[in-house]
Amino acid sequence: MGLIDNPKPVRFPFMSYPMQRYPELPPELDKGGPAALLKYFGPGAIIASVTIGSGETVFASRGGALFGYAMLWCFVGGGLMKFVQVYTAARFITLTGEHPMERWRYLPGPEGWVVWLLSIITILCFPLWLSGLPKMLGGLAVWIGGLQDVPVWGDERLWGTLFAGAAIALTMVQSYGALERTQTIIVGGLLSFILVATFASQPDWMAALYGTLIPSLPAYGPWVADRFPGIAARSPWIELGTYLGAIGGGSQDYFGYIGMLREKGWGLLGRTGEAGPHGVRIATDQVNIARGRRWLRAPLADTGGSFFCVVLFTMAFMILGAALLHPQQVVPSGLQLLSVQAGFLTQLHPKLLYLYQFGVFTAFFGTILGAYELYVRTTHECLRPVSVRIRHMPLAQLRPWVVGYCGIAGIAIMWLGGNPVNIITPAALFGGVLTCGIWCLLMVWADHRFLPPALRMGWMLRLSNVGSGLFLTGWGIRGIFDFVAGLT
Repeated sequence: MGLIDNPKPVRFPFMSYPMQRYPELPPELDKGGPAALLKYFGPGAIIASVTIGSGETVFASRGGALFGYAMLWCFVGGGLMKFVQVYTAARFITLTGEHPMERWRYLPGPEGWVVWLLSIITILCFPLWLSGLPKMLGGLAVWIGGLQDVPVWGDERLWGTLFAGAAIALTMVQSYGALERTQTIIVGGLLSFILVATFASQPDWMAALYGTLIPSLPAYGPWVADRFPGIAARSPWIELGTYLGAIGGGSQDYFGYIGMLREKGWGLLGRTGEAGPHGVRIATDQVNIARGRRWLRAPLADTGGSFFCVVLFTMAFMILGAALLHPQQVVPSGLQLLSVQAGFLTQLHPKLLYLYQFGVFTAFFGTILGAYELYVRTTHECLRPVSVRIRHMPLAQLRPWVVGYCGIAGIAIMWLGGNPVNIITPAALFGGVLTCGIWCLLMVWADHRFLPPALRMGWMLRLSNVGSGLFLTGWGIRGIFDFVAGLT
């Protein structure tokens, strides 16, 4: 593959590498208000829609059904921590033109060791997500069609395979722009109708506020063991760790999202060469620094818009689960991962069942469709720092290999059977919690090591990264420990 064991060919010696200056800003970014910044909400819509399909629709409502309002703090906090994680990386690539993985390659120790570690964990998670999600969508299709007792066609794995095949075909022919536009529409439509349903459910707003602001440890109610022994057998740390991993996505999504920003050309994106171990040299005069800081409005608008939608969806679905499902002691599980939530809208009018079915089907298919394209870019961004061949390989050439791996392995895992939640659990713990925490801590190191002082994170953002990194890493380790212990 042409691996770089000890990469020496730097295009420019450090001292002769030209000082980089930021380009002029577009008028709407330089002086425009919040409305003008909506133009920069694009790649973030893909992240929002990719996570809304499973994280909020299934896991947030399941968390509300199991724990009531008590765990809202963890869901909302998880979304905010992942915003910190993603924004600081988007900030870094805008200011330097380099993906953070390019800098993490120079972490002390054997060169590229952390890149290989994160890449292997991330790429191994791909087929787990793309087996559990199509199976959930297949179960939704069986429920919508009333095919539960129909031979062959009542098998959710068959439908899951068909949907995975359709997503693969579309991934191979669609343009990035079409994907971005489609996912933006999905996010906007879903957000509108689920918020109406949340207020119509007349939840206990004081309990929701208390659950958001006052942390408590996860614990199942006595009724869970009686009615759902399979769920009760799972450690609450694993259960909540799965939610944290699914809510807002994980590293498998974010590496690709940061790569998608190359399409935008913000800041120094597309304007720097291979800077070598010392990083990009940025002119530090007052004019250039001020311009660089203004460019940060673009990634802030995109990531902020994305995670605003994610947190709203998370709160809405968890509140609905707590208000409607928890009192009935009903939990989305098995083949009912998506059907029991229909009551969120049928409480308004019975015919809104069709709107729910269409909206959730569209969201889930959009999740799978977006994931294939994201994972192509994630693979490229993960391996380009340590592979000459991948670095210079066009995405179109890499796409069949990644899509083929994800499709074949994902469909195979799906047909082997198992509860979709159990299939996703290890991917959520490793890719959605543990590596996210490591990412936050690495960003603090990269920011301090490779940015001039005037462009480094402020103390609040730095402290948020450290806190998020420690929390996610700690919870990931605890969840993985309980998961492995449960296998033995």
